[in-house]
Amino acid sequence: MLNLTDRAVDVIREVCQGEYQGLRILVRKGCSGLTYSMGLEEQAAEDDEVVGVADVKLFIDPGSALWLTGATLDYIADSSMGSGFVFDNPNAVPPPSGCSCSAGSCG
Repeated sequence: MLNLTDRAVDVIREVCQGEYQGLRILVRKGCSGLTYSMGLEEQAAEDDEVVGVADVKLFIDPGSALWLTGATLDYIADSSMGSGFVFDNPNAVPPPSGCSCSAGSCG
């Protein structure tokens, strides 16, 4: 399933601060490749996979879980692009050349 670096675990723990049970991760495939959404949750949904690392929980829906196998979530601080979570995902493939959302042929 999804691997987390120690930095990612520390940041998720800090953000949850006892107010939330865990972090939801959603993955969608679109015309520009995989997109990731994240949000704090008070509880897991009935069909979620719950991934526990130390005292941190991730809630992942079944469709997203397929895209996260073998991926790693890290937290990068103070890079030239700012700071935030970064996915290293071997399942992410570049979109086909010439693919455009306006063409209606991508999915």
